[in-house]
Amino acid sequence: MASSKLVMIGVFALLAFGVGIAYYGYQTSIYPIDRAIGNLARAQSAQTPEELFDYVTEAKRDLPKSGNPVWSFPTKKTDFGLMQQELGNIQSRVNSISSLESHSSAYNTGMNDIRLSLKNITENVIETIPYIYVSTTNIAMSAVWIAVILGLFAVMKKGKAKYTET
Repeated sequence: MASSKLVMIGVFALLAFGVGIAYYGYQTSIYPIDRAIGNLARAQSAQTPEELFDYVTEAKRDLPKSGNPVWSFPTKKTDFGLMQQELGNIQSRVNSISSLESHSSAYNTGMNDIRLSLKNITENVIETIPYIYVSTTNIAMSAVWIAVILGLFAVMKKGKAKYTET
C-alpha cells in the first residue's frame, strides 16, 4: 500500500518535472525567438522610420547576440551574430532615411529595400527554430527525463514482482 502511494507520488513528480522542463525550455529558448519574429513582422509593416527603428530594436534585444543553432551544418544564413549585424545596419539605414521627405522616391525606395531585408532576416530566423528545439540543453534535459521514466518503470516492475510473490 505504501509503495503504491510512493509510485503515484513519483508519477506526479515526474509529470510536474516534465511540465516544468518544457515550460522553462520554451520560455528561455523559443519564446524570445517568437517575440523577435513578431517584432520583425511589425517592422515590415511599420509606416514611419521611428516605428520601424523601435521594432528592430526590440527584435535585436530578443535575438541571441551570437552563435549558430544549426550544429550539424551551420551556415551564415542562420548565424545570429550576422543577423544582429544586419539589424544594426538596417537601423543605420533607417536613421538616414528618416531625414528624407516622406513623399520622395528615395524615401519610398529606401523603406521598400529595408522591408525586403527584414523579410529575409525573418525567414532566416524562422529557419533556426527547429534547431533551437534540438539544442544540446534540450537533448540533455530530455535524456534526464527519459532516464527518470525508465527508473520509475524499473521500480514499479520490482514492486509488482514483490507483490505477486507475496
